Amino acid sequence: MSNRRIIENISSNWANLAVTVAIAFLVSPVIVKSLGKELYGIWVLIVSVTGYFTVLDFGVNTAIIRYVSRSAAQKDYDGTRAVYSTSLAIFGIIALTILLFSLVFGYFFQDFFKLYSLSRQYLYAVFMVSALDLACGLFFSVYISVLGGLQDFKFINYSSIVINIIKSIILIIFLKYGYSIMMLALLQLFFNSLRALCQYIKIKLKYDYMVFKKKYIDIETIKSICDYSKYSFIIAIALKLLFYTDSVVIGALIGVSSVVFYAIPSSLLDYVEKFVWAMVAVLVPVISVNEANGNNSDNVRLYVIGTRYILLVSMPVVISLYFYGSDFIHIWMGPEIGERSKWVLKLLLIGFGISFSQLIAHGILKGISRHRILAYIMATEALANLGMSMVLATPYGIEGVAVGTLVPLVLASVAITIYSCRVLKIKIWHYLYKAYSGALLGMLAAMVFVHLNALPADSYLTIFVLSSCVTLCFLAVALPVALEKEHKEIITKKIYSIALQLLPF
Repeated sequence: MSNRRIIENISSNWANLAVTVAIAFLVSPVIVKSLGKELYGIWVLIVSVTGYFTVLDFGVNTAIIRYVSRSAAQKDYDGTRAVYSTSLAIFGIIALTILLFSLVFGYFFQDFFKLYSLSRQYLYAVFMVSALDLACGLFFSVYISVLGGLQDFKFINYSSIVINIIKSIILIIFLKYGYSIMMLALLQLFFNSLRALCQYIKIKLKYDYMVFKKKYIDIETIKSICDYSKYSFIIAIALKLLFYTDSVVIGALIGVSSVVFYAIPSSLLDYVEKFVWAMVAVLVPVISVNEANGNNSDNVRLYVIGTRYILLVSMPVVISLYFYGSDFIHIWMGPEIGERSKWVLKLLLIGFGISFSQLIAHGILKGISRHRILAYIMATEALANLGMSMVLATPYGIEGVAVGTLVPLVLASVAITIYSCRVLKIKIWHYLYKAYSGALLGMLAAMVFVHLNALPADSYLTIFVLSSCVTLCFLAVALPVALEKEHKEIITKKIYSIALQLLPF
């Protein structure tokens, strides 16, 4: 893939994420206000519990991206058809299994969380619609994985932008007219199905060799997918535990009305992580192609430079959220949520700030099929997170749950760094110096600015100005150290060219 296409794909990922964040910024307060804290907490619990079912993709989606990108690079179209057809068959069986399980489990959902403010029939209906959405989503995920493996990220993102905007407008209208969580579930199901239909049509029109036929469903392809995906499955389980466990623990041990105080800051971290993964996701097919073509040295270089550039884009956001995030939530969601979620946000930022830079390691290890140890590390992290959160929830509340997430997250990030350096044959101290030195210097500069300018962040404009100053201080110090020489030359030439065009003579 050319550098231009990589940049275009990353830009489209960021555009999609920017629209998603903007929609969340506008719609989330409407949802919380319309539903109320308790009903919103119930909705988060339904999403969290049904979200666990997505682990039943068994890691097949990462295998699809891996093998489709490799087969397409080698012009092995029979191989791509075999992966496509076999994956659809696998997910068809999984989707049916989820629906059958949900028919039983959904009936007891009310008793498990003691949610007696709503009728059993209503909760059961909402739960089943959400389960149907996830079952269909797993089946349709083959389409987005195939398009990802074929590096068609621009279509994925721009179609999602249009659909999300339309969905959000309709959602606000329905909420204004008093509709509740059932309408949320139905809208999710309809628009996710519409998105999948668009992806299917794209595959049929542009990649006509990608067809489903029974003859391409074979044992060898199933074995190849299973050999790769068994560790991706462990990673998927770990990720779902990490993402959904905290809300479930809080709902079960502290109270459903407290979920909102944790869910709001957690959602901000989720958006930052998606922002970083938007870069890494584009690189995973490239990593697989490098490995298929024997260009392993390119992946080594990608690990160092990728870490450095991820830090350049993520650390200004992390630092700004650490110092001004609670003020932002105070204005955005109200003073009660802003005050109660303050330390949850700060604690989570410490852990996630460290872990973001190692998302590139996830991409590389998956791209070269060396993700077995990564799976074990993340499974251990997820279990430690669950155990610590349960132990700390009752005596320390939602802040204790945040600590239960922070500690395993930091330890797992250290372990992933050590393992990745060993796999890629890089001396760890050399890697840490090359990858982190610029970001550490930039972070010190940003913190000095915050210390010298302790201004009250009491409006969106003030928060924006202060965050912009933090970003400029960070980049002014970090960029000269972190940028590659060739990239410095490209940027310098670009700035020089723009300056010449702006001159009046």
